[in-house]
Amino acid sequence: MSLSFQFHEKKSFMHSLDPVTKLIWMLCISVLVFLYETSLPQFILFTIVFSSALILAKLSIGFVIRGIWIMLLFSIGFFILQVLLVPGENVLFTMGPLNIYSESVDFALAITLRILTIFTTSLIFVATSDPRDIVNSLTQKMKVPYRYAYSIFVALRFVPTLEQEAKVIEAAQTIRGVGKQKGLKNKALNMKRFTLPLLMGAVRRVRVTANTMEAKGYGAYSDRTYIRKVSYTASGVMFGAVWCITTVYLIVERII
Repeated sequence: MSLSFQFHEKKSFMHSLDPVTKLIWMLCISVLVFLYETSLPQFILFTIVFSSALILAKLSIGFVIRGIWIMLLFSIGFFILQVLLVPGENVLFTMGPLNIYSESVDFALAITLRILTIFTTSLIFVATSDPRDIVNSLTQKMKVPYRYAYSIFVALRFVPTLEQEAKVIEAAQTIRGVGKQKGLKNKALNMKRFTLPLLMGAVRRVRVTANTMEAKGYGAYSDRTYIRKVSYTASGVMFGAVWCITTVYLIVERII
């Protein structure tokens, strides 16, 4: 059972980077995708990010596709709507009474690639960053109060757990002969049968976590000590510097 949006321990360049450097990289990518409005720069950015997932993070193509397939389906629907609704001047081709403009296709493709680039970047960050290192980086390097940093840690830990519990519930219901049924009414019943045990499990897990934190006196002091230390590496500093310089250069070039 492989879950995409959770940390996967491997030996790769992206895994060796500290989370702060990867946050800077994500910020640079986010700035660049909103800097351009045409499809060609967006395609180049998506290609760079996708290649980074395969080469620098050593994630397989199937893993990346499984991680972004929901957003990929959403993007396809969004692309079709944008092509049909956004006006243009140059007719690319005609579909019955509808004129498809080249400007509409270019804009829709740019927006679609922008969404996929941001989502793939987030996937790389989550898959290559240990949640404990993320919390330690936020508290040790960025001086974020550990109470707030821990909330991010809980989210990163609970989301994959809920995904795994959902698969277990689905498998258990299938074994008991309560499989998925077609039809709108049956889909609503399937959702109810599936959601309730998932929510009950989530509430139970949150209650146990809260009681554990209360028993350990979590948050009683303004500061705390850490077993794990996060440090910057030379390759990470160089990687972040290259992306920052490239981003600033492209922004200045775009403005001028």
